[in-house]
Amino acid sequence: MKSYCKILLPLLFLVIFSEPVISISVGAYSSKDYYFSMKVLRQLHPMIQNFKTDDLNTKYENLHKKFKDATLDYYSTDYDSSYIKFYNLKMEMMNFLEELSSLYLKRTEELLSATIEDNNAVRIFLEYNKHSGYAEYFRKPFDPLLDVKPYNDEFKARDFHYFYDSPSIEDWLHSGYYYHGQAEKIFKDKEIEFLKTRKKIKTEHLNLIIEKYLDVIRLCRTAKQCGLEIYKNTNDYETLSIMEKYNIRKDQMTPIFDDRIPEKFKVDAVDNVKLLYSVEIERRKKALGEK
Repeated sequence: MKSYCKILLPLLFLVIFSEPVISISVGAYSSKDYYFSMKVLRQLHPMIQNFKTDDLNTKYENLHKKFKDATLDYYSTDYDSSYIKFYNLKMEMMNFLEELSSLYLKRTEELLSATIEDNNAVRIFLEYNKHSGYAEYFRKPFDPLLDVKPYNDEFKARDFHYFYDSPSIEDWLHSGYYYHGQAEKIFKDKEIEFLKTRKKIKTEHLNLIIEKYLDVIRLCRTAKQCGLEIYKNTNDYETLSIMEKYNIRKDQMTPIFDDRIPEKFKVDAVDNVKLLYSVEIERRKKALGEK
């Protein structure tokens, strides 16, 4: 027993008080930064193409250039240099994504506000339900000779579907503002604010901030889609004419062909499914036989 103690006690002290023998090498860190930066840039591409401004495009091209420089050092196994360059690249990515996610927040707010105004969304889920005055007229037989039609300039025959769809419109509107609110909370997160005040931000904290800004954009896309679904429901009566116009089936009605959505928000609908607006415009021109 004593002999075991003589062997085990020194080993125990060695484990407790010694420094770790194995540490992650600069090359391993550089490799992680390479794949992380590449993933982020790939996600940024459709966003910049769809909501391009001269300023954003210049900054995006600069990110590309810095990624290329860092990558060539990484390929050349100059890991010390590539690690520093990837770190500087991620610093710029962080600032770039803060600006881009702010743009998405404003765009989402604009779309949701327009959805309410253009579609009378709040009025629909308030008035078009089983307790409304209009609903009572459809619960009894209608005599076309003696009765007065309940339809008028405000309530058209094409609006009848709201008696079934108004709960969905309420859900979409609720969800749209909920996701927009969640995106704003992340954007204003105190953790991000605190980490950005540090003199030297750790590389793992840079990754965290970048991912949070990407989450803001993801939530904004979800919120915008909720608003677009209200437009599609309100204008659903146009579906057949749209199919005839573009000579497509309903399952081929991708965002660029979906004229239930206002033209000013087609770019948002295209971006939500991560397609390129410029390419989709050309597809629509070709479908219409335009040059």
